[in-house]
Amino acid sequence: TLSGLITSKDGTLTQNVRVAAGGSTGFAVLRNEEEEFERKTAIAIELLKASPVKGGTYNVVLNQDLAGVFTHEAFGHFSEADLIEDSPTMRERMQIGAHLGTDVLSIMDDPTMPGQLGFYRYDDEGVRARPVPLMKQGILVGRLHSRRTAAAFGEELTGHCIAEDYRYAPIVRMGNIFIEPGGDTFEDLLLMLDDGLYLLDSKGGQTSGENFTFGAQYGYIVKGGKIKEMIRDINISGNLYHTMKNINAAGNDLVLSKTGGCGKGQLNIRSCHGAPHILISNVVIGGV
Repeated sequence: TLSGLITSKDGTLTQNVRVAAGGSTGFAVLRNEEEEFERKTAIAIELLKASPVKGGTYNVVLNQDLAGVFTHEAFGHFSEADLIEDSPTMRERMQIGAHLGTDVLSIMDDPTMPGQLGFYRYDDEGVRARPVPLMKQGILVGRLHSRRTAAAFGEELTGHCIAEDYRYAPIVRMGNIFIEPGGDTFEDLLLMLDDGLYLLDSKGGQTSGENFTFGAQYGYIVKGGKIKEMIRDINISGNLYHTMKNINAAGNDLVLSKTGGCGKGQLNIRSCHGAPHILISNVVIGGV
């Protein structure tokens, strides 16, 4: 992985965007990535002229990176059995069969996808990895397990118990988690959005129980389904369950992350998230 922060400055105004290249298939994935670094440099410069977003409640389209981070951080960790097993409230909310999202929302974790960042064939307890549907058309249908948690919940083994390295005991981890693509193009989503915001790329954030706050690196105002001027200083906040009920459409353009990881308990650089573009209504945006 090659990653960093590109910073631009004009007087007292400083802006930055994250940039990264990488993968899990060898050093060659770092070659010929100059265009991506140049593209992000242009965005960092353009942000100096962008207006801060006005705080309020908006309908939004999230790009693949931002939607993927939401999937991993806000939903995915609650699919890890060890994080909810000692919480009666979360076990009640995350019961198999619970109707948590709209019928356009299906989420999968599949460590068996060759060439992806979260690929493996067997977990660190020797269990063969398999694709695990977590949500199907808004209905919770599965969760991720170690040998111990599968026995405790009375559910099937999934092959999702991974250790950072030999120094650590394995814990339940996501592999390649992603929102399954729908049938709409990006242009379709913008037309459905009509007036709202198009938000791109994650800029950190945090979760507290079922509530979350994420930053977006940059975005655009959308009017009449057309992308207009750039905006900056964007924070997204909300409740996981309310947000999943407000996901109205998923694009047909799934992208899986090439870099990243997860810091749950141990560092895991081989954890991958992904999504297509998604359309969400009534999202709280912090700004001026």
